[in-house]
Amino acid sequence: MKSRLILLLTLLCSVHFSFAAVTVKGRVCDKSTGAPMEYATVRACTLPDSTFVAGCITEPSGAFSLQLEKGRYVLEVQYMGFEPVYKNLTLDGTKSTVDVGKISLSPDHQMLGEVDVVAEQSTYEMTLDKRVFNVGKDVANTAGNAIEVLENIPAVSVDVEGNVSLRGDDGVRILIDGKESGLSGMSTQDALRTLQGDMIERIEVITNPSVRYDAEGSAGIINIILKKDKRQGFNGAVNIRTGYPWMYGASLSANYRLKRWNLFASYGFNSRSNIGGGVNQTKRFDLIDGDTIFTQLTDQTTERRMRRMGHNVRVGADYYITDHDIVSAALVYRYGRLETHPVVKYSDEYPILGVSSYDVRAEDYVEYEPMYEVTLDYDKTFERKGQSLKANVRYFTNAENSSSDITETVYPDQSMEQLLSSLYQKTANDQRMRNLQASIDYVHPFAQKAQWEIGGKYTNRNINSLSSVTEKDSLGVYQPLPNYCYDYEYSEQVAALYTSLGNDWGRWSGQVGVRAEMTDIYTNLKGYAHDGTDSINGGKPYIDFFPSAHLNYSVNENNQFQVSYTRRIRRPGFWMMSPFRSYNDNRNIRMGNPSLKPTYMDSYELGYIHFWDKASFNFTAYYRHGTNMIRHYTYEDDGVFYSIPVNFGKADDFGVELVAQGQMTKWWNLNGNVNFFRSYTNGYIEDKYYETESWMLFGRAVSKFKVKNWFDLQLTAHVMGPHKEPLGMRDGEWWMDLAVSKEILHGNGTVTFNVRDLFNSRSMGGESWGDGFWQYSTSTWNRRSFSLNFNYRINQQNMKRNRPGGDDDDDGGSEEQSDDGY
Repeated sequence: MKSRLILLLTLLCSVHFSFAAVTVKGRVCDKSTGAPMEYATVRACTLPDSTFVAGCITEPSGAFSLQLEKGRYVLEVQYMGFEPVYKNLTLDGTKSTVDVGKISLSPDHQMLGEVDVVAEQSTYEMTLDKRVFNVGKDVANTAGNAIEVLENIPAVSVDVEGNVSLRGDDGVRILIDGKESGLSGMSTQDALRTLQGDMIERIEVITNPSVRYDAEGSAGIINIILKKDKRQGFNGAVNIRTGYPWMYGASLSANYRLKRWNLFASYGFNSRSNIGGGVNQTKRFDLIDGDTIFTQLTDQTTERRMRRMGHNVRVGADYYITDHDIVSAALVYRYGRLETHPVVKYSDEYPILGVSSYDVRAEDYVEYEPMYEVTLDYDKTFERKGQSLKANVRYFTNAENSSSDITETVYPDQSMEQLLSSLYQKTANDQRMRNLQASIDYVHPFAQKAQWEIGGKYTNRNINSLSSVTEKDSLGVYQPLPNYCYDYEYSEQVAALYTSLGNDWGRWSGQVGVRAEMTDIYTNLKGYAHDGTDSINGGKPYIDFFPSAHLNYSVNENNQFQVSYTRRIRRPGFWMMSPFRSYNDNRNIRMGNPSLKPTYMDSYELGYIHFWDKASFNFTAYYRHGTNMIRHYTYEDDGVFYSIPVNFGKADDFGVELVAQGQMTKWWNLNGNVNFFRSYTNGYIEDKYYETESWMLFGRAVSKFKVKNWFDLQLTAHVMGPHKEPLGMRDGEWWMDLAVSKEILHGNGTVTFNVRDLFNSRSMGGESWGDGFWQYSTSTWNRRSFSLNFNYRINQQNMKRNRPGGDDDDDGGSEEQSDDGY
């Protein structure tokens, strides 16, 4: 494999490379005075799909310059307080430079007055290397959090507990603004729930990333881009929300651009209640005199009430040292508080003994989650087009401090008339993470059409976790339970270097590269009584190489093909290696495994995209081969069931993904996706061989209606099919969401009403089995919910205008590409 990649790299080096073949330049002026306009925004979007590809800001002379590939584009020129201008442009590649001349802007006297709404661009944009979901343009996401936004993205699945997977694989790397962030925290699900949807501009889904990205994430990358505006002057937005089960919150974002300074800030507060629970039935069997005998039946019910509160503050500034040098700094602070009150009830029957018991276990749990993050970026462009240098330093630290009081009472039966015993326990956990990242990326065009990229990154992550469980003895003194008290240290260092070459020759274009990463993970587990843990203490550095290759072919402007290959890794993180996670249910405990090895994934894709004037279709066939796959294994020990991740074996997935979107009529937009794949896994657990073949289907459909000029209506249907695991099976699930949106206050405000899980049908369930037991469980994290959101925009032009070449609308989000975009 490595020799073939080296040969391919050598062949590509012998050809002329380029991604930017034509220079487009012009000058922007004030139509009334003729004066040049500095800091006007110029954007280039492809036709007919209106996908943003490049942008810049005009110089003091009003001049601008962009580099674009051959094709059809619409140039969009904006300046706060002036009417935007749109100019269609066709580049056939016969000229290296195209001058569009002087573009004059006229003052917008109506600003946010009446406009001619023609159509609403779909919230989903497809390119061959990634899929972009424009959050601010979707009716249902304004009042939601990041977890709820991710539920609406093709190929992405989110279960009822908030675990994110991509094409059925939960090895997903979640980035914020192209980098790992403290916002994703030690508990990604909890942090994403505190990140409100109105703070997000767009989400990028990258299933086969290039070598510029970290190799982490066997399934790919989800990149969440936060809002930041670079238009001249002041603009902002205010959001107020409420709902049931009781939730309320507010957020404020502001942006101010003055000459060489761009200042931005946002604040959000959210408080949300959840009501959930589940049932679990367990049958135990014992081997007695050579026969398998049914010895115990346990019916378990769980009721959970949870309240989550969070504050998010983000401030920053961009300073344009020169027209080619930009320094950016940002500070993020988040504070979260979680309260949950689970009540677990066990009803036990022992048919051989003819006795029963009834246990009630109640917990009062509280957790505090402070986090702060500091980032510093430097972007430099050169006189030579396409040449750039980017550097970034980021440091963040966060903590999760939790404690709980647990009371368990035992009765002979459910009448609870006679008390047999009482048990009192306390838990405490103090976790702290420190993370330092530094990266540098350099792009160098050479010869006539060549582009070479090189970069490096260093990450140092350190987590300390001190956890204890104590139990009151007969003297009223709380004594530690040795198997559940530990002092655990996790340290991870990753140093990476990468290089890539790209080429554009006519209808063909391609990129090939390789990334080298040296990893050193150190674990130190102290004070834990479970057997076999001493062997995992210490560290072992290792080096891996991660090649990638992308080849594109454009039949014409409306038909494109791509074939790609990447190699990825999934390193077991802190949560997977930490001894255990929770203790509210002391009969079913989820544990980590400090001995886990990383998973490696080779991913191959063949993609096709077809564009119509108001519709697009994307077909992708993919194959993934994984080794050291991680699966959960459940075993029973002295009446307690432990679920632990283990390295299972190999997996081969064959799948197809269909994504379609279209403006069916002037008032109806329809989009959806279907993902269908076969997964074959085989390997060993506890020296026993397992072989499983499973078929899985999941998808979503979104239908958006514009009811005259009154309101917008959106219906979203989700479905996830059942699938098998080596020692279990998961049930399928389906649910529907409803959203209604109304523009008010002359287009400055929007009121949105959401109903999540319209028919209260969503739950997660399945069965598992092992030596001497069988279990079936169902659970739901949150039942049907209602929310009402009000959004007010300050100095943000309504972009739903009749424009040549497309119906793009802009909610005032960033016009930047991700720093780590391909």
